[in-house]
Amino acid sequence: MKVPTGDHDLDWLKRSLQAALRLEFATIPPYLCAYWSVKKSNEVVAKSIEAIVLEEMLHLGIICNFFVGIEGKDSPDILNVPTYPGTLPGGVHPELEVSLQGLTQETAKLFMDIEYPEHGPVGILGEEYPTIGAFYTAIECALETLDPPLSIERQLEESSIRLEKFRTKQDVLRNIGLLKRQGEGSKASPEDTGASDLAHYYRFGEIYNGKKFKKDPNTGKWGYSQSDPIPMPERWPMGKTPLGGYTKPDVEAGVWKWLEEFDRNFTNMVLKLQAAWQKGDQGLLDEAVIGMYDLRNPAVELMKIPVPTMSVNYGPCFRLVREMDMLPAPRKTMVAHCFHFIARVFGR
Repeated sequence: MKVPTGDHDLDWLKRSLQAALRLEFATIPPYLCAYWSVKKSNEVVAKSIEAIVLEEMLHLGIICNFFVGIEGKDSPDILNVPTYPGTLPGGVHPELEVSLQGLTQETAKLFMDIEYPEHGPVGILGEEYPTIGAFYTAIECALETLDPPLSIERQLEESSIRLEKFRTKQDVLRNIGLLKRQGEGSKASPEDTGASDLAHYYRFGEIYNGKKFKKDPNTGKWGYSQSDPIPMPERWPMGKTPLGGYTKPDVEAGVWKWLEEFDRNFTNMVLKLQAAWQKGDQGLLDEAVIGMYDLRNPAVELMKIPVPTMSVNYGPCFRLVREMDMLPAPRKTMVAHCFHFIARVFGR
C-alpha cells in the first residue's frame, strides 16, 4: 500500500475519517467477546485485553472529535458500522475475515494480524503492508496539506481515558500518532509510549505465544521470553456468531431473553453516543457511560449456554433494535460501540 503524498481534498479527509470510525468500531466487538469469554477478569490475559479495549475507546473518541472539529454541521455516523463475519473497513487488511467469538490462540493470531505494524514488527525487515497504521498515515498527510480550521463546539472530553479537545493541527497529529503507537508501536520499539506499555500487536502476541514479550538487558533485543510464561486462562467456549446473529425462531426462550437484553441495552447506549456527538452534549455521553454497565452480564450469561448439537456456546450479536430507536433505514447492522468502559463494565 502506497501512502498518499498529501494530495487529497477535504471531502476525502471527511470520508476517510468516517471509514476510520468504522474501522475502530470493527475492532471493538471481537476484542470484547474475547475479553468477556475469560472467566476471571483478574487474569493477566483478561487485564491485557481490557487495557486494549479501553485504548480502542480512546481511538474512537479521537476520530469523532476530529470529525466534528473540521465539519460544520454533519456528524460522524456511529450507526453505520461493519457486520460480522466480514472484512475491515477502509480497505485495510482486505484478506482478513473478522468474526465474533471467544478467546482462543486462533483469535489472538487474528488480532495480531489486525494490529500488524505498518513497517513490520520490530526486528523484522520487509516490505510495507496494507495496515491500520498506513491508513492513518494517509490521513496525517491530508491533514498536513489541508490544515483545515478546527472548532471545539461539538467536541467532547473524557479525562479518565485522556480524550481531549483538539484546538490546533498539532493537537490532532499528536493524537493520531498516539493512536498508531498504541496499536502497533513505533519503528524502533514495541512500546506504545516508551513507558513499558506494549502496543496492541505485541500484547496479542504474548497471548498467542503464551510468553511475555521482553527486552533482553544484555543484547537490547526484544523477544518472547521462555522464562516468563503467560498461560491461556480458563474461558467460556463462545463460538462464532453467524452472519446477522441468532434469530428468535432458532433459539430457546432462555437464550433469546439474554440476546434481546444485550441488544436493547446496547441500542440505548449507541443512540446516546450518536446524539452526544451530534449535539456536542457531554451529559448524553455521561448517560451512555451509565448504560454501558448493563452490557457485560447478558454477554457472559450467553457464553455459559451451549449451542445444541455443537461443541461451542452462544455469545452476543451487537445488533441495533430498530423499534427502539426509529432507525432511518431497514438496516440490520451489527454494531459494537462503547466509549469509556469503567471498572464495573468489565465486571470488577
